[in-house]
Amino acid sequence: MNHVDRPVRQHYRPLEADPARSPTLPGYLYSDPAVFEAEKRQIFYKSWHLVSHRSALKEPGDYVTSRIVGQNVFLLRGNDGAIRGFFNVCQHRAHQLLKGKGNTRTAIVCPYHAWIYDLDGGLRTARATSRMDGFDPAEYSLKPIRVEERLGFLFANLDPDAASIDETHGDMLADMKADMPWVEQLEMAPGGQGDLGLAPTSPFNWKVLAENCLECYHCGPAHKAFVDLVDIGTYVCTVHGNWTKSAASALNLKSQAYTVAEDAPVKINNYWHMFPSSEFGLFPGSRTLNAFRFLPTGPESTDFMSMTLVVPGEPLPTERIEYVRNVLWPEDEGICLSVHDGLQSLGYRQGRFVIDPRQPGLSENAVHGFQRRYAEAMGL
Repeated sequence: MNHVDRPVRQHYRPLEADPARSPTLPGYLYSDPAVFEAEKRQIFYKSWHLVSHRSALKEPGDYVTSRIVGQNVFLLRGNDGAIRGFFNVCQHRAHQLLKGKGNTRTAIVCPYHAWIYDLDGGLRTARATSRMDGFDPAEYSLKPIRVEERLGFLFANLDPDAASIDETHGDMLADMKADMPWVEQLEMAPGGQGDLGLAPTSPFNWKVLAENCLECYHCGPAHKAFVDLVDIGTYVCTVHGNWTKSAASALNLKSQAYTVAEDAPVKINNYWHMFPSSEFGLFPGSRTLNAFRFLPTGPESTDFMSMTLVVPGEPLPTERIEYVRNVLWPEDEGICLSVHDGLQSLGYRQGRFVIDPRQPGLSENAVHGFQRRYAEAMGL
């Protein structure tokens, strides 16, 4: 795609603290390769990212791989029960060690030259090196990444000096537990039944989707079934620095979206957005939670990882999953594709946030909060 040329940057107006007076971010930030490279260093390699759930790593040797903006990593449960994370690269000649998910039994074996690593990342065996002068296996252990488990979720951070997730998002996790006292009972839906069906990669900038998730001003025109399910009059977005919460009550138990039982345990619709790009979604109905993460693979492409968590023994909300997969997500994906294209138009520079104190559900204060947090991280 064509990128907005650099002279347009001369007209950039910084965001203001008051969202009602502030412009939005300029379009070039959504397609410029140099901006994407800066985002890697200043945001993604310093942030906590949702990777998986402890229920996916139940036995020693269980692992799951992931890719965090160009960096291949994996999480693995050791023989001592601890879950560790490592860069997914052999210390010999840089071959990828593991693919997908599974169980690597008692060791990690590089498929290239069969260097063997213990489950704690230490190098156990390197073929034909025993008589090499100066070769110390301890110098070739796998390189670790930070991993923290909270509420059953597994988060990773590539920055060894990063603050704990309790410092950066502890109040968000506490808020989630307050609204979902059953959250630590959750496990991943068996056999991939809870797959939300998001496309592996979509051709739009990651910020377009983040911002779309942070307002419901678009819900009336774009999500007819959703506004039949949720009471937009109760919809409120609150900004808490590194995270944002969107909350509303259920409106119609027999909506166009799906049917909610009269005695359903959940009668609210909450989303928690964890900066920069992890989301947790609670819909009316069963004790079920959707979680997904979207990370850029370039300035104009975004990868997705999604999971559905259920309380064991309780039925999977098939109708709700079908609604998200076949209606809600395609609606949002179409929006994001159009917005990404429009952000590169020569006819667009910076917009305005809509802020109406009388209608908080239609206000874009959370998008403003996200863009301010982004601008701060990027030094804009």
